[in-house]
Amino acid sequence: MYNYSVILTKWREILKKVSDFGGDARELIIEPCATQQEIEDKEKSLGFPLPSSFKEILLHFSKHVEFRWFLPDNANLPNEFKEIFAGEIGWSLDWIEDLTPFGLEIESHECVDLDLKHKLKFYDVGNGDILAFDMGSGVEPNIVYWSHEGEGVFYIAESFTSYLNKITDLYGVGSEMWQMQPFVDEYGINSNGSKANRWRNWFDTFSSISIDVARSDLDSLIKYVEFHGKIGKEELKALKHYEKNLVLEKVLERLKIVDECQKEILIQVIGEVLGIFVEDWVRLLWKDTIEIKPEFRSYLTSRCLPMQEGLSIVTSYVESLFAEKVKYYEARKHLCYFRNNKIIQWIKGYISDTTTKDDWYHLFACSQPTWGDIKEWLMLGGKYRMIAINALEYMTDSWSSTYIKDNYKVCNPPTIEEATSFLEEEKEKEILKSKKRVFDRIIQHLNLIL
Repeated sequence: MYNYSVILTKWREILKKVSDFGGDARELIIEPCATQQEIEDKEKSLGFPLPSSFKEILLHFSKHVEFRWFLPDNANLPNEFKEIFAGEIGWSLDWIEDLTPFGLEIESHECVDLDLKHKLKFYDVGNGDILAFDMGSGVEPNIVYWSHEGEGVFYIAESFTSYLNKITDLYGVGSEMWQMQPFVDEYGINSNGSKANRWRNWFDTFSSISIDVARSDLDSLIKYVEFHGKIGKEELKALKHYEKNLVLEKVLERLKIVDECQKEILIQVIGEVLGIFVEDWVRLLWKDTIEIKPEFRSYLTSRCLPMQEGLSIVTSYVESLFAEKVKYYEARKHLCYFRNNKIIQWIKGYISDTTTKDDWYHLFACSQPTWGDIKEWLMLGGKYRMIAINALEYMTDSWSSTYIKDNYKVCNPPTIEEATSFLEEEKEKEILKSKKRVFDRIIQHLNLIL
């Protein structure tokens, strides 16, 4: 008989780890076992018996299980695990459904074979896909993953108990194929391979390092920041406690062995913690003696060199990338870190070469626009006006959207009454109702951006 106490203990340990590192560990739902009558009723409605190992679990463990967790938003995963955001395991006697009739109906009406014959569903994946028994695969049916987007049926495990053991060994990693993908090969879920070991090592390390423990050891502190993907006030204070040369040495060591996803936060450690202390090292980055991603180099230049020197270097670099015209997305990637009003004047020199689809408003919004800039660009009309309107809308959204990292304000603002009066006048110049509605929303939230 299957050892239910062992797997239950593992699930509880996983949920505790998730809770320890600040994730969302949902309540573990384990309902009572199914009765023999309930099993017989289900089998009668299906017209065939349930898989024996699954029936045993329903009768002796639980007829309905829900195990679910979510990583915290700031979890900074290695690139190979970047799609993983949650974990889930579940089944229910009530969810069991024979998909053959549905598949045959679709096939007869639309002449499309969805490959649902002999599939017995036990779990609906959140994206519309399905985990099922392949009832045509033998006495103890295989577990398969069916894609609703027509990508096919993927072999997952040789049996339900095998699936349960393997997915639990992977800490219940999410049921969507893109979350399981790193661990699935031609033999189904591989919970013993090198990727599985790296995943467990990342997960265990993430759950074992707290800021209270990490602040007393620099190596642990850097790992804590690396795994959590942020430098808050606590982390910044703890890092600044250490000798700067040692911090630089440790960070450079880590940069040699981590992937691009981890490198970004380590570069931020240099910029936010060391700053002007490493200005000579940052200047060397522009002499091609050190290999570094160009955007990282621009960020470090904005944080570690005197403002005018750094801005001059990066604007010259952006201009050198293009023979004919500067592309807004390259300019934004390199100049957004400076938060300097001079960039708005620099942008103005390239507006005449842009199309109406260019998104200069992002860079405009994060370059500390003054109220005078807003008024000037609105009254200039054309592309300038469009950029100013879009920038105001973007700045407004920055206070409510989870997709915009920073909050933006207008510098040297007028009173709300003065701004409202001016924007009402500008709204009346618009013909389209959709544009007028944009102005209304900006006016409604002026208190956020002024």
